[in-house]
Amino acid sequence: MGRNSCALDARALPSRRWAHRPCAGLLNPLDGCERMTGVSVCVSEMTLVPPLEAPARRDFILGLDEIGPDDAGLVGGKAFPLATLLQSGFCVPNGFCVTSNAFHARIGEDAVLPDDLREDLAEAWRRSGFRNAAVRSSATEEDGRETSWAGVFPTVLPVRDADEMIAAVQTCFRALHAPEAEFLRSHRRRSARPAMAVLVQELVEAEAAGIVFTANPVTGARGEIVINAIRGLGEPLASGRVNGDMVVAGRDGAIRSQVVSDQAFMLTSEGPVPLAEAKPALTRAQAEKLAHLAVEVEDVFGCPQDIEFAIADGRVHLLQARPITGVDSAAVGEAEIAGYLDKARVRLSKRVAILRRQGRLTGRRAIFSSGNIGELLPTPTPMSFGLFRAIFAGPGGAIAAGRQKLGYALDADAADPLYEEICGQPYFNVEIDAKTFCIGAPIDVDDILDSIAREPGRASYPEFGLYSQGLSLDDAQARHGEAEGFLRHAAFWRFHARMRAAARALLRRGAQDEADWFQALKPPRPDEIEGSAADLLAAFQRRLERLRKLCVDFVMAARLAFFFADLVRWRLRRHLGDDRLIGELLKGLDGSMVTQQAFDLEKLAQGHVSSESFLAAYGHCAANELEISLPRFAEEPQILDRLLRDLSASGRRPAAEFCAQQRQRREAQREVRRQLMDAGVVEPEIRAFFADLRLAQNFLPRRETAKHFYTGEYRGLRGLLLEINGRLGWAEGDIFHLEPEEIGGALARPDAFAPLVCARRRERKIAALLAAERRIPAVIFADALDKIGARVEVATSGAFVGAPVAPGAVVGRVMLLDEGATGAPPGCRHDRILVAHSANLGLAPWLRVAAGLIVEVGGVLAHAACQARESGIPALVLEGATSLLRDGMLVSLDGATGRIEILEMS
Repeated sequence: MGRNSCALDARALPSRRWAHRPCAGLLNPLDGCERMTGVSVCVSEMTLVPPLEAPARRDFILGLDEIGPDDAGLVGGKAFPLATLLQSGFCVPNGFCVTSNAFHARIGEDAVLPDDLREDLAEAWRRSGFRNAAVRSSATEEDGRETSWAGVFPTVLPVRDADEMIAAVQTCFRALHAPEAEFLRSHRRRSARPAMAVLVQELVEAEAAGIVFTANPVTGARGEIVINAIRGLGEPLASGRVNGDMVVAGRDGAIRSQVVSDQAFMLTSEGPVPLAEAKPALTRAQAEKLAHLAVEVEDVFGCPQDIEFAIADGRVHLLQARPITGVDSAAVGEAEIAGYLDKARVRLSKRVAILRRQGRLTGRRAIFSSGNIGELLPTPTPMSFGLFRAIFAGPGGAIAAGRQKLGYALDADAADPLYEEICGQPYFNVEIDAKTFCIGAPIDVDDILDSIAREPGRASYPEFGLYSQGLSLDDAQARHGEAEGFLRHAAFWRFHARMRAAARALLRRGAQDEADWFQALKPPRPDEIEGSAADLLAAFQRRLERLRKLCVDFVMAARLAFFFADLVRWRLRRHLGDDRLIGELLKGLDGSMVTQQAFDLEKLAQGHVSSESFLAAYGHCAANELEISLPRFAEEPQILDRLLRDLSASGRRPAAEFCAQQRQRREAQREVRRQLMDAGVVEPEIRAFFADLRLAQNFLPRRETAKHFYTGEYRGLRGLLLEINGRLGWAEGDIFHLEPEEIGGALARPDAFAPLVCARRRERKIAALLAAERRIPAVIFADALDKIGARVEVATSGAFVGAPVAPGAVVGRVMLLDEGATGAPPGCRHDRILVAHSANLGLAPWLRVAAGLIVEVGGVLAHAACQARESGIPALVLEGATSLLRDGMLVSLDGATGRIEILEMS
C-alpha cells in the first residue's frame, strides 16, 4: 500500500471504524515499517479506535476523515489542510470539527451554545475515546497565504472531559469578533464573510514539538528547510515563552547548521516540568526525517508551508500546515529572471509559428503592441486578462460581433488570437488587429508593419491614422495606382456613409441602451452567492455572457468615436496643415458618466446627495475596474472621505470648470470654421467636417459611459469569485490567479490547482519587477526577441518631448504613481502632476484635483486623454516617463506641444 492507503472507506465497516493513522515520510512504500534512529516511519499501520459517527445534523460536526474537497469554507483554514493531509496518508491526530454551519445556525449573539449542540458535542466526545484533547480555532480567514492570523484566535489545551471541551468550543466561537480580530480584519480586504469552525483533536503527549518552514521565513530562500523545536508540548514555542532550537537543512535533508537553546522547562499535559540539563530537542536523524517530510507536505499543497509537528513514541504527528505568509515577497534574483525571460521568448516564438501554420499571420514580420490594452490592464492577474480576452476576443467575442454590425468585413473568429500575454503584460497582435478593420478592400499588412518598424510609436492606437484605407483620392492613387486608387477611395467613402447611418441609428436608441446598461450595476443576488458550487458556476457564466453582449455596444461606440475623430484629424491636416486644435474640439463633451461622477462628487461635498446614493451609482468603480482583483469603492467606502478631502483641498469646482471647457470648445469650433473659410474650403466640405466632428463628440463620451456600465458587471463577477475563493479555503486573492475556464476544475480538485496558483503568484511578482525596470518593450518584434528583458539606458536630459493629448500649460511637482496601486494617490493636491504608466477610469476623480497628467502609453483618444481634457488639465504621453522623472521634481508641462522641462530636481 502507498501513502494514500488511508483512502479506505472506513464508513463501510458495520460495527467499528478503522481510523488509518499512517506516518509520513515513507521511503519504500512496500517496507511496512522502517525504524531509524529515534524515529518510526510507519507506512500501513492501522489503529482500532471507537467509531466517530456523525450526528443527525452531519454538517454541524464532521470527523477529519469525512471532510471533502468542497468543505474548506465549512471547516476553516486549520481543519481543512489537516483533513487533506490525513486523507493523503500523513500521520494526523484523530479528531472532529465543529463546522461554520453550526456557528451560523446555532450560535446566538452571546455566542452561547444551545442545548442540542451541546448534546451533540458531548456525544462526539464520548465516541472519540479521547483522554486529553486540544481544542483549536479554525476560522475561515486564518492560515492563508497572505495572512496567517497567528496568535489571534485561541488554542485551549489540555481538555480532559466533555464539559471542558464544550467550554473551549464556546471560547473559540466568541473569539471571531474579539477586538484583536476586528482590528486585524479592519486592515485587510475581506474575501468572504468571516466564520468560525473549531477543531477538536486528540492531544499528542509530545516528547518534542515545533515548527518546520519549507522556505526560510526571513529571506524567502526556497532551498532551506528551517526547523524550530523544543522538548515537550509546542505551546511555549508558539506563544513565544521559549525560543527553541534552530536547525537549518537542505531540501535533501542534509543538516547545514544547528543551534541548541537553553530550555528551562518543558510543558506536558500535567503542567510544566523543570529541565535540569540542556540537550537538543531533536536528534540529527529526526531533523533529517522532518526535512524530508516537510518537502512532501509542500508537494501536497504546492507552495512553501509552515508546519507544526509533535513527536511521540518515535512517531511524527502533523498538527498544522499553512502557507508561509509573505514568502512571495522574497527577493527575485537575476537567475530566476533569466529563466523566466527565456521561457517567455520560447513561448512567443512557438505562438508565432503556430499562427503562421494556421494562416493567421501572413506579413513579413510579427509585431505585438501593448498600446491601449496596456493602458487598460497593466500587469493583470490571470483572471483579469482571461476575462478581458474571453469578453472581447474569444468565440463570440465583442470585437468581431461589434465590428461586423458596423459593416466591417471580418469572420466571426477573426479576433480570436488577437491578445497575448508576454512577460505578464497584455499585448495585441498588430496584423490580427489590422485585419479586423477591413472594409472590403485588401489590407496592406506589410505596409502597416513596415511603418511600425520605422516608427514603433505608431503601434499605440494604430487605428487612429495607421489603418486608414484611402481617405483622399490623391493619396489612394499615389499608393495603389490610378484605377485601384479610385476604387479604394470610392469604397472608403461608401463605407463612411454606412458608418454615419450606423451612428445615427445607435444615437436614436441611446436611451433604451442605457436603460439596459443599468442592469449591470446590480450586485450579485443572495441566491447566486448562497447556492451550490454548480449554481455559482452557472451564475458566473450568465454574467460573463451578459457582459460580452454589453461590450458589443462598447466596441461599436469606441469604433465610431475613433473613426470620426480620425476623420476630423485628417480633415484638419488636409485643410489647415496641422491638427493641433483637435484637443480643444474634443473637450467639454456631454454624456460621459465618468464626468458625471465628478459632478456628483461635488454634490456629495455640498450635501446635495448622500453617500449611499453616490455608492449606488459608483460603488462598482475601482482604481482599475478591469483588474478584478482590486476592491471596488463599495467595499472600501472610506475612500469617499479621501475623495472629498482632496477635492476640498484642491479648490477645484468640476461643474463650473466643465462649463468653461464647453465655452472654450465652442470658441475653438468657431475658430476652426473661420480658418476653414479663410483657407477657401467650400461650404459642403465644411459641413462634412462638422458632421463628422459632431459624431466624434457624441461617441467619445458614449464610449466612456458604456465602459462605466460594463465594468459594473465586473463587481458582480468579483463577488462570485470571492465566494468561490472562500469555499475553496484558499488564501486571499488566490482565485484571481486562475483563468476563467479553470474555475470549475478548481472547485472539483482544489489541491490540483493550488501549485499553479502559487507559481503564477511568483511569476506576477517577476512581471511587475520587469515592468518597473522598463525591461519589457511596449512594442515587441518577433524577429528581435532578445529585446525582451533588455535593460534600457535612461536619458538624463533636462527636457523631453512627448505626444500632446490634452491642451494647457502648468508648472507643478511630480507625483509618481505605483503601477497597480489601489485607492487615492496619497497627498494628491492641486500642484501635483501625476505620472503613471497608464491611467484608467478609476483615476478620473483625482484628475479633478491634480495639475496635470503624464502617462507612458496611450494616445489622443485614450481614456486618460479624454478624462484629462474633461478635467481641464494638460496631459501628454511620454515613453519611459516613470523612469525619466522623479517624485518631487518641479517641472513645466505643455499639453499643446508635448514638452516637459525639469525646473528643479527633487
